[in-house]
Amino acid sequence: MEMLDFIKKLELFSPRSGSNERLACEFLEKELKKLGIDYVLQDFKNFLPSYKGFGLKIDGEKIESMPTSFKSGSITEKNLISSMAVSGRYYEEPNINFNPYSDSFSLATFYRAPSLAIKRKDVQKVIDANDIDGYVEVEKAPHECSNIIAGNAANPKNIFICHYDTVLHGALDNASGTAILMELVKKGRNAADMFVFAGCEELSFDSPVYWGKGYRVLEEGYGDVLDKANKLVAVDMIGSGEAGLIKDGKTRLAAFPIQNKELFDKAYIVSVTGNEWLGAYHSHEDRPDLLNSRFLTQGLELIEKISK
Repeated sequence: MEMLDFIKKLELFSPRSGSNERLACEFLEKELKKLGIDYVLQDFKNFLPSYKGFGLKIDGEKIESMPTSFKSGSITEKNLISSMAVSGRYYEEPNINFNPYSDSFSLATFYRAPSLAIKRKDVQKVIDANDIDGYVEVEKAPHECSNIIAGNAANPKNIFICHYDTVLHGALDNASGTAILMELVKKGRNAADMFVFAGCEELSFDSPVYWGKGYRVLEEGYGDVLDKANKLVAVDMIGSGEAGLIKDGKTRLAAFPIQNKELFDKAYIVSVTGNEWLGAYHSHEDRPDLLNSRFLTQGLELIEKISK
């Protein structure tokens, strides 16, 4: 199966969260079984936000919105922010957020305060508003997650890691990385290397970092294996543009939020290097037609080069 075809099949389970994430996990298990690859499941518990109600009115007009909150409550202040501006100072304040690069709902960031995402077309209405009336009602919903661990999990030369869950759609983020890892497995590298298809990377009630739950669970259970491996290669978002190594420390931590910072000395983050992904990030627009087979192949070749 070509990588793009694989991505299209995995995308059928989107949004890959909650019960759909379980279906995606089962799909990946079936693919590994077809290849005759042994694997184990590292099961763990997580809590996801379950929204019982939400809404937004601006000067009495109902505005389309989607919740981006881990906390229930009201939104009455004109606190309008870019969801692409990831900063701790925004997490605790009730807000209305939007992705300035997207025309769609883009649930780029979640907050520990009542928050709602709106579309870019409605931003001016918030700016001009006299009266803001928004609310979110959210509960913690228990969810059973799994990391799928294949290949050599005893003494691997390299460890390749991706996540397969999503917020909304996720061809780029991160069916693309999942497809590349599966391609590496098909190439027979499972005898020497370890492969991790991580669940629940996108959302959890963990603090201070709500994303990366599956990676931290991997670290807790396989910390000694991570220590022994030559290289850790995290693959996240390949195929919409030129692939490269992410060197910026803040971005690397966002893509691979583990606890043991010493592991970063041998961690490689492979992702897109341009900004063409911004408009589709955590949105319904993140679909397979964003991707180019040439860039997927380029990403695969880069990973093979750095992990010889």
